[in-house]
Amino acid sequence: MFHKKKRKALTVVLGALLLCNVTPAGASANGSEFKDVSPDHWGYETISWAKENGIVDGYLDGTFKPEQSVGQTEFLAMLIRAYKPKGFSEQSSDSDWRTPYIQYGFKMGWGGSYIVPPASKLSSSTKSEISEPRMYVAKLITNAIGRNYSFDDSIRFLLDSGLSKGKTDNTVAGFKGNELLTRAEAVTFIRNVKSKLNMLYPSPERETAYDPKTLTFSPFEAFPLIVVQPDKYGPFSHITLTTPSAGYTLIHDPSYTISGTVQKAVGEELTTTVEYWDNGEFISEKSLKTPITKGDFKTTIELPKPGIFRIVIYSKQENPPTDTSITTFYVEYKPK
Repeated sequence: MFHKKKRKALTVVLGALLLCNVTPAGASANGSEFKDVSPDHWGYETISWAKENGIVDGYLDGTFKPEQSVGQTEFLAMLIRAYKPKGFSEQSSDSDWRTPYIQYGFKMGWGGSYIVPPASKLSSSTKSEISEPRMYVAKLITNAIGRNYSFDDSIRFLLDSGLSKGKTDNTVAGFKGNELLTRAEAVTFIRNVKSKLNMLYPSPERETAYDPKTLTFSPFEAFPLIVVQPDKYGPFSHITLTTPSAGYTLIHDPSYTISGTVQKAVGEELTTTVEYWDNGEFISEKSLKTPITKGDFKTTIELPKPGIFRIVIYSKQENPPTDTSITTFYVEYKPK
């Protein structure tokens, strides 16, 4: 699946992240403790932590319902509330409290849990929260760490990285991916993730195989380089990149050259956009037109400051007549 400059609503994966059946912020339980979570409950400390940090509110009757399974958007909201990322606001454009959380998930490309309906139709949905299997939780957390793996590979990644110990043992089978996650388990999962992950990251659009060698890589270092070719999604320009040769490149000079060949051109130029990663969101820096000359293209970008930049190359598309992203990669500028 590939981006379009004018984004369509993707079917995202906010699926069943481990959130508790969270009510909208402000609908909090009275007092500092929940009536149904006693100090001797195994999750008491973590549930108290989640309430104190504004991650969960509980129910108006003063309960938390720790053994109840979590809903798909509930966990998403819990995850986002735990980080309070830049570019996110709880203010909803309609009467549905879930809308801003869903929209943020779309923006970050977290497409592994198959959330429906899309954000544009969410406010008209009358369906209650859907409880989903633990494997969807693994998929969403992996997306939020800047990876896009299959369900089993997502579980392996979480186990290898210490973000989960499984339910019965430290294996894919022991993770019990088909079972539902309770609210108490959800806040425990969130707290563990929060202790190891400093911020939320955008996910690659395409799923790749998990390679344990990349376990210690940053989300940007592990980013796969994929060039979309014009098959069933065409016709648009068919290119091969010469530079870069990987999804992440570290440079020590602010000038960076992108080049490649064009096997088939739609239009006379490509468009290259440059965005700066501002610790939680991308800030647009510039957009460049790159002429296609005798089957080749080449452009040099002057990066304005040290940091990580997301670079996207777009091609014109014949039908519908719009610009389509054909590859995305990261460049980190770190002066010596």
